[in-house]
Amino acid sequence: MGGKAAILIVLGFSMIFLVVGQNFSSLTTRAVDNYSGYYETTKAYDLAVSGANMAANQIFMDKTWDAGYQNLSFDGGIINVYVSNTEAGTGGKVLICHKPHGNPNAKVSIYVPTDAVSAHLAHGDYLGSCDGGTYNTQKAVIVSEGTYNGLTKVVTVELRPSNFAKFGNYYYTMSAYPATGDTFEGPFHVNGWLTTYGSPVFWGKATSAKGLRMLGQPKDPKFYGGYEDGVNIPMEFDTTGFRANADHIFYDTTGSNSKVDVKLYFNADGTLTYSQKIGAGSWSVSKTVNLSSFAPRGLIYVKGGNIYTKGTLNGKVTIVAAKSNIYGAGNVYFENDLVYNKDPRTFPTSTDMLGIVAEQNIRIQDNSDTRGKNIYTQASMYSQNGTIGPEDGLINQSYLGQWNILGGLTASNTRQTAIYDSHGNPIRGLKFVHRYDTRFLLSVPPYFPHTKNFEVVSWLE
Repeated sequence: MGGKAAILIVLGFSMIFLVVGQNFSSLTTRAVDNYSGYYETTKAYDLAVSGANMAANQIFMDKTWDAGYQNLSFDGGIINVYVSNTEAGTGGKVLICHKPHGNPNAKVSIYVPTDAVSAHLAHGDYLGSCDGGTYNTQKAVIVSEGTYNGLTKVVTVELRPSNFAKFGNYYYTMSAYPATGDTFEGPFHVNGWLTTYGSPVFWGKATSAKGLRMLGQPKDPKFYGGYEDGVNIPMEFDTTGFRANADHIFYDTTGSNSKVDVKLYFNADGTLTYSQKIGAGSWSVSKTVNLSSFAPRGLIYVKGGNIYTKGTLNGKVTIVAAKSNIYGAGNVYFENDLVYNKDPRTFPTSTDMLGIVAEQNIRIQDNSDTRGKNIYTQASMYSQNGTIGPEDGLINQSYLGQWNILGGLTASNTRQTAIYDSHGNPIRGLKFVHRYDTRFLLSVPPYFPHTKNFEVVSWLE
């Protein structure tokens, strides 16, 4: 029995070692396969990311670039990059719905050269956009495919111009300083020195190109959203397309090259009451129209004139006052409060949205409706070459009120809104009370000015 038992034990252990050895060998093989697969996947991914970064850099340097890269050999693999760029135009290219190799669910609408269409159709792409649209939104799309050992990974990048409505406040320089009693919301940027007087309050992140200078007593600005210097955001506005896309253009129809003044009064029922005056002439008879019919694309343009406005906006629109080399033109004046029919702070689904664009200045007019009162303005405001603020009479009035803003301000320079004592406390005029319209982070008024260059808005891997 002892000998047989020993043989059985030996055979048993041999079987165990054989099974364990087989499992170990299988495990080792799978580990090698997994490592090889991981290596190939990583290489393909790195190739796709490299192609996307190279293309994005080209577009940052030249916003009209759309050449892409075809069968570019790199690090043992192949990079193909397709670029659709509305700034470059179609240039004879054909719009297709592209399904990347190995990742058909990542389909995207792109323009490709005519001689490349047949090859794309052969592997499952089809003519037209993926969603049936016309693909005319201003943007650039990069589709970068990295292929290694037959495995393809895809990176899709979308770039758009940066819209200045995203700022709560943006100034190229500052000659009037945020001071005690002033509060600001949303992103705040000055492309120079950020100079404060006393204890203004910044609820959003504040940035500047040159640094922070504190004046007055106490030298204690409140940066509840943080502060960062060394941030350079050039004031390179791109306002092209205003006149071409305007639903209605007011201009001098007499041919005398005279200034055109226009009254635009918004009504809570969704209508607009307007009239105009050319040169030294009389105001025309007021007309009331449905805003959505009068400006279906949401853009009203005054060429060589000024806009006088007030009321309650029910709808979405941008109004533009262009100087057009006419003396005294290019300004927007608030005759009274200008607010939304549905305040988005109370009605989160509100679609009321106003953009105000002036080639020169934006002013609260000094009149019987504004003097000695708090003022309410709800809009994103843009002054290309001037400042935004009250007229001198409201700054020097004996009354100390508030200018309550919901939206944003973008201007070449700041403007004083109040008179301060030696301690930095406002004593008359209008204290600046700003609330940022957070909708402008994702949505903006129609055709609102944007930067000339693109920035990455999405990166899909």
